[in-house]
Amino acid sequence: MTLDSQNMLQVIKDFPKQCREALGLPKGISASGEINNIVIAGMGGSAMGGDLLKVYLSNTNIPVYVNRDYKVPNFVDENSLVFAVSYSGNTEETLSALNAAKEKKAQIIGITSGGKLAEECEKVVNIPSGLQPRAALGYLFFPMLGILHNTNIIRVKNDELNEMMDILKQTDKFNEQGEELSKKLKEKIPIIYASEALGAIAFRWKTQINENAKMPAFYNVFSEMNHNEIAGYKSMDHKFSVVMIQDKNDNDRIKKRRDICKEIMEEYVEVEEVETQGESLLARMFSAIYLGDYVSYYMALWNRVDPSPVDIIEGMKKKLM
Repeated sequence: MTLDSQNMLQVIKDFPKQCREALGLPKGISASGEINNIVIAGMGGSAMGGDLLKVYLSNTNIPVYVNRDYKVPNFVDENSLVFAVSYSGNTEETLSALNAAKEKKAQIIGITSGGKLAEECEKVVNIPSGLQPRAALGYLFFPMLGILHNTNIIRVKNDELNEMMDILKQTDKFNEQGEELSKKLKEKIPIIYASEALGAIAFRWKTQINENAKMPAFYNVFSEMNHNEIAGYKSMDHKFSVVMIQDKNDNDRIKKRRDICKEIMEEYVEVEEVETQGESLLARMFSAIYLGDYVSYYMALWNRVDPSPVDIIEGMKKKLM
């Protein structure tokens, strides 16, 4: 009996195709009028696209808020664009936030594979079903990017999309690198670090390890961790292992802090380093994400667990009914 009952490895290998397909899904869909802020209402894997959108828009003037709650922030009004994102379409927190956004007269666009969300949104991007939500990141992120492009809030350049796709198509390389790094993390509890700017990438690594490898993992960001977490290494033991995600655009002071932290940490734990790839922000974001997905997959195999099912999460949902 195979550990990978739902062929998660093939799903990961097909991720570049998913991204390309997702780019065409929001054709003809846009917001209208003045948009003063963007809110992404979602949970779990469905919220991750919002985290990445916030990273991508960090150099623009439009505020972005990722809403993991039953309600929406008080600032939401008729000039807010709310993306209601639920892969299943039945996430209770997202449906509740959707109703709250309707009461505030916000512009709402749903992104879902079906369920109640598809029924309750006038504007919907329908995405393919049949995947674990965390494995549908391309379908959950790129439609939002396309809608913002269609609305003239941002201009997504073909050059950056092409660069990202060219890098992601190197599936064999990512597969090999992911398996190799997973061996170094075998029987360890990973702690993932990145700069504040790419904290969402470190968070993605953490959650993929949680759900795929069925084990604890933690993350933090530079330089916030320099003001608290680093002190904890005084009591650290070898059950933990550190992965530092590095980006060429990291602030010089962040780079120096990271080097100092590595020197301190190596007295207590093993430290691995990975680099983002590419020139554009999209390429750098998704190259690191793609590597992390492979790492989490192979960690599942080392742990002798099936990477796809998340029985504890599904069991908890049933108890809430």
